[in-house]
Amino acid sequence: MLVTVLGCSGSYPGQDCPCSGYLIQDGTSNVLVDLGPGCLSSLQRHIALCDVTAVVLSHSHADHWSDLA
Repeated sequence: MLVTVLGCSGSYPGQDCPCSGYLIQDGTSNVLVDLGPGCLSSLQRHIALCDVTAVVLSHSHADHWSDLA
């Protein structure tokens, strides 16, 4: 299993540091946990968007989902 931190900034993204986002891969699945501001571009450095197999949102604050919009 591989866990990639896409971003871990606080409520607002910093320069070159997106908000909360994680990619969990097990060889067959690519699970996205949260996708805060700035994480979408970080995600695309690792996999193609069409290769995401599931999305999990930890809670409904915008700094954890706004790049999904």
